[in-house]
Amino acid sequence: MANCKNCNSKLKAYARIDGTNTLVSGSLVLRLTKPKVGNWKEVQPIEYFNKTSQYYLDIVQATYPDAKLANTVAIKLEQFLSDRGIYANNTVLNYTSCSDDVNAPEFANIFNIGQTPPALNEFLGPFMGGGLAGYPHTGALGLQAWQSHATTDTPIDGPLLLINMPHIGVTQQADLVASNDNVGRMLRRGKTSATADNTCGAVVTAAQWVMTNLAGGSAPVRGAGVFANNDQYFTLATILYADRATLCSAPYNFVLDATKYSAGVKLATEYIRAKSFTDLKNTLIPVLAGQKNLYFLTATFINTDDGWAPCIDFKELWLWDSGAWTNLTTQFNTYL
Repeated sequence: MANCKNCNSKLKAYARIDGTNTLVSGSLVLRLTKPKVGNWKEVQPIEYFNKTSQYYLDIVQATYPDAKLANTVAIKLEQFLSDRGIYANNTVLNYTSCSDDVNAPEFANIFNIGQTPPALNEFLGPFMGGGLAGYPHTGALGLQAWQSHATTDTPIDGPLLLINMPHIGVTQQADLVASNDNVGRMLRRGKTSATADNTCGAVVTAAQWVMTNLAGGSAPVRGAGVFANNDQYFTLATILYADRATLCSAPYNFVLDATKYSAGVKLATEYIRAKSFTDLKNTLIPVLAGQKNLYFLTATFINTDDGWAPCIDFKELWLWDSGAWTNLTTQFNTYL
């Protein structure tokens, strides 16, 4: 070290983590590389680069009143699980969200476009269990693969965490806010306007297919027409088509025109979230019949304009253990 020129710019701070995922007092060191003996974590002087403001949060909460900053929800989830003896550094995360680049992880020391909160980086993985609009397109086989990656010698003992979230944009662009057209939009890096953006574009595309074909009464056909080589598009269109009677009648009158775009995207996103939740809870996760310590969270991920902090609208948290479900929603809400 004494002979190393300009090493100070390459040194990183590391601290040791104990069995409860807590920093060990007095263990902070500066090194070129992470220590190989023991469980160490790189620590950053800045934990979250994205800007936050009450003004922007108010805009988000006008549509999602219970929404909270995404990193806050992630930190509280880690705390909640830790209080139950489930620690992030031993838990394999299955993150089932949309393939959109803005849903990539956010890192404390890199100003990238990803908005998935850095607190979730504490968990192992994630296993990429999603697809367009966050629907669990990897199915039962994906869940079985994720289960086999558990840190225990007997994978059914877990611990495992599955977070399933479709995403939707909420921009603060003034003209869109004024016209109530700011939901389903976001300002992306390198763009000058959020007006032409669809977030989630997959949701909008599937909804547009349903509206266009509603009069004909023909359900989507896998592999035919626009669904050739587009199986995820087919799945999303099928989900929305199944609820067309509700979606396209009062009080919803579901449309994606210039005056009702935001309400339509919000409604379609919620239908896909609810279908993902139902399929995971009632059909897919029960395939893992003997699984213990599997925690399942459903929510809506809310993207904001580039450089601002995203939000999460939390819905439910469940525990799947030895073939039985336990609803932990009320308990977790006390942490939020």
